[in-house]
Amino acid sequence: MNQQLNLHLSQRATLLASDDATLAQLKSHDRKLLAAMELGRLDSPLAQKVLADDDLFQALDADFHGALLMLEARARLWPGELLRVQHRLVARAEDNSAAWWLAAHYSSLPCPYVFPDSWCAQVWAARALHTRGRASMLAEPWQSWALALDGEAALLPVVQSLWEVSDGEQWEPWLAPLQVVADQKQSAAVVNWLAARGDDKLVIQLMGLSCQSRFLPWLANMRHDEALAEAALRELRWLTGGHNRRHEGHQCWGEPLTPEAWAGLFRRLPLSFRGRLWHWCGQTVQGAATSLQGGEWCAGS
Repeated sequence: MNQQLNLHLSQRATLLASDDATLAQLKSHDRKLLAAMELGRLDSPLAQKVLADDDLFQALDADFHGALLMLEARARLWPGELLRVQHRLVARAEDNSAAWWLAAHYSSLPCPYVFPDSWCAQVWAARALHTRGRASMLAEPWQSWALALDGEAALLPVVQSLWEVSDGEQWEPWLAPLQVVADQKQSAAVVNWLAARGDDKLVIQLMGLSCQSRFLPWLANMRHDEALAEAALRELRWLTGGHNRRHEGHQCWGEPLTPEAWAGLFRRLPLSFRGRLWHWCGQTVQGAATSLQGGEWCAGS
């Protein structure tokens, strides 16, 4: 990838990590990328209309998420490109991680035929198959994960099983969706089980991700602990938006959770918080929070 593209990706990563940057800023930044591609100012093979398989695979191996962004940009300039690329990725024998990522984030794309080996790709594969109503194809422990999401399996044993298998690595993509469907008793059981394992900052983050207002007093108390203050204040901001408001049940950014609230938050949340929306609204969005122009809210959802 050339210097101009590397600079764009570096600046973009800074935006995405910001607690204050907005979706409007990301959209503006990505429009510059699209304009540079359309005018032929980028030397990257991914910016050329004709893309060889070797160049595609090498780009994914070198910078996975940067290459995925470029694939999304190609699809914006050349309609149908994402599907064409997905067919090539599905046919790739060596590694199907990118194909599973695309299938998990774009419901119209086909899934690969082989379940992946890497843990991160397994999360994408489980999500892709579950959202397509094909969870019966999953092996354990992912089939139990899908059943728990549908309210057909006890939640805590599934959390315990997946935690042991993964050793707690990359927990948010699979654990946060379970907290979304958990009732207060189930959510508290998960929090208490993880608290017994001694990772206070993880427990604080999970309290926030649950969007349950019942955790507000706990978080408010934890902010007085110097070692936990930063983590607790971040979750308090997620729940209240900096406003002293508490609603019954679930809330986010100071608002009670409704489909209308999520649609508004999709546009208004600072960039570093937007990825959390996907745990709650994954079936009404296409792409990811890191996608070109921040993903797309599906009209009519």
